[in-house]
Amino acid sequence: MQVVEDSKAYSVEAEYDGDFWFVKVFAHEQGDKRHRFTYKINYPKDEDAACQRGWELFKQRHLGHTPT
Repeated sequence: MQVVEDSKAYSVEAEYDGDFWFVKVFAHEQGDKRHRFTYKINYPKDEDAACQRGWELFKQRHLGHTPT
């Protein structure tokens, strides 16, 4: 999943290990892809939902956005 927030580019990737989703958030700056955070999430049913939940957590915790 690709996201642009406040003129900054991010990507969100999810991997399922059979029990949990591990959702990684990356920042893209000047051609570099930098890993920012990994979230361990247990309840989304699919990869898209896991990515969306990981992005919501990242926005709330690190970009100062309130949940909608």
